[in-house]
Amino acid sequence: MHNWKKIRLELAHGPEFPMGSVSRAYLVQLPLDDNDLVDEGELLKNPHLAIVRRHWAADPDEAGLVQRVDDVWAMRCNGTSARMLKLDGRPIRLGQQVSVVEPDGAILAFRIAGIR
Repeated sequence: MHNWKKIRLELAHGPEFPMGSVSRAYLVQLPLDDNDLVDEGELLKNPHLAIVRRHWAADPDEAGLVQRVDDVWAMRCNGTSARMLKLDGRPIRLGQQVSVVEPDGAILAFRIAGIR
């Protein structure tokens, strides 16, 4: 289980938040391979470890699982509609941006703020 990492995503700068927001974040636990890509084989062996926690300033915290759906990763929290985490096949590294597609179709940019 040595390659399972906790990845903190913080809302990146945008029109509504020019400086981004540390109070709007996801903590995602995923297995990474030696190239910092999601290790899908390891995830298939232990899908219950692929957890996500959503922290949003004005909303109650949510928790759930990350699951592969076609070419994106679905984050399913508290029985709500899935949010899609788009990694675009790039390595997961500090400072990189990723997109999250909200259930209403809005696309939000997040910065990888921590990996441990």
